[in-house]
Amino acid sequence: MSYQPPLAQVAERVLASGKITAWDQSCFLKAALSLENPLSPVEQFKVKQVFDRLQMGLLIVVD
Repeated sequence: MSYQPPLAQVAERVLASGKITAWDQSCFLKAALSLENPLSPVEQFKVKQVFDRLQMGLLIVVD
């Protein structure tokens, strides 16, 4: 099992850089689908910010 940083930390990095990678997307998907560790309100807010910016075209998807 590989190291998984806290979701809010991943979201902060994505929002600060304006870039999202496939790895970042995978982190969000795993967290959203996890039944063992539901998202906290802070994590939900951060993920919503990322997806809102993606929809607005404010984030660049990189490899």
